[in-house]
Amino acid sequence: METAVVAGDPAYDRMVRSKHLRHRYREALGIAPHQRLVTISTTWWQRSLMGSWPSLFREIVGCLDRDLYRVAALVHPNIWHGHGPWQVHTWLADCLRAGMLLPSPVEGWQATLLASDLVVGDHGATTAYGACLDVPVLLAAFPETDVAPGSVGEVLGSTAPRLNRHEPLRVQLERALGSYQSGSLDAIAALVTSCPGEAMARLRRLFYEHLRLTEPTTGPIVPVVPADAVAGLEPPPVRADLIACRQREQPDRYELSRYPADVHIDRTGSAEFDDTVLVVHEDHPDENLRRSAAGVLGGSSAELADVLRRHPQAKVAARTQGAGSLVATRSGQLVELSLADPGIAAAVVFEQLLQHRDASALPGEVTVAFGGEVTLVRLRSAGFVQPST
Repeated sequence: METAVVAGDPAYDRMVRSKHLRHRYREALGIAPHQRLVTISTTWWQRSLMGSWPSLFREIVGCLDRDLYRVAALVHPNIWHGHGPWQVHTWLADCLRAGMLLPSPVEGWQATLLASDLVVGDHGATTAYGACLDVPVLLAAFPETDVAPGSVGEVLGSTAPRLNRHEPLRVQLERALGSYQSGSLDAIAALVTSCPGEAMARLRRLFYEHLRLTEPTTGPIVPVVPADAVAGLEPPPVRADLIACRQREQPDRYELSRYPADVHIDRTGSAEFDDTVLVVHEDHPDENLRRSAAGVLGGSSAELADVLRRHPQAKVAARTQGAGSLVATRSGQLVELSLADPGIAAAVVFEQLLQHRDASALPGEVTVAFGGEVTLVRLRSAGFVQPST
């Protein structure tokens, strides 16, 4: 008597069927064309990525320039249902404030994998699916004794590179992205199913046989993964940044990188975090961050003199003004910049202050490079506000 049926893998077949929609998933997730999506995938139990290296979520979020990278977390349904959504969101709250995406465990995980540029995972099935979709994989946890010999998991463990806890994360992530050869994980795809593309047909045939009904003559339906499975996931704006503002070549050319300040990680010895300025929105819920900020952002109608009075440690305050930004210094100078992002504007003016320039010595324009773009920014003195006391 037959007790089992080889039915294939419907989830894998749907993802393969949906690969052509990658650009739609990225748009729905809010991933810009120049950005790379790093997805952290964890299965459940103590030796999973979340069980053995829970700080990795914030370590990855905190080490990447948020204008060039986005980070998503795929958390196993057993964690969601075993601990509850409130607990999952609480564990990852600082990462979510820093812009991390947290898709639904129902269908959002499939769309996110298809949109990914790199998967950092463990021995779970979701990590293996990433490899099957020809996405570079780095293993952050891999308990050898938890995978069956000859299984997809074992081949994944012997093929995909491991993450080294003693080497800078950003270096390893960039190396994995830059060195990956398409097709190098095909051995895993060959094992995930012996009948690729046939799962829907085999399952339908089985169901009709059990129901003793005649199977339709039309072909089975293989729906694509809907883009709206990840629609609306875009988190609120990041409200606390460590901004590195460095001069390159010419005196009035700046290159900026932004790292989320919400995640508290060890940044000692990392050159990219040297000489960063902390810029925080005054509505941020973390009082310690607000008190430590050199730059404070107010709402679009905020009186910057009042913002500076409320934050006596701040050197500059900034807000949007029309299509640009307005920045006030502690000495009362007002500077208008043709730059829509007030956080970047605050960092540029702060860098000017470090050079002991007052408003009369500001250059008429500077070149600012961030987020993969180079922008010519015009500056002009906009008068004075009452100095803060």
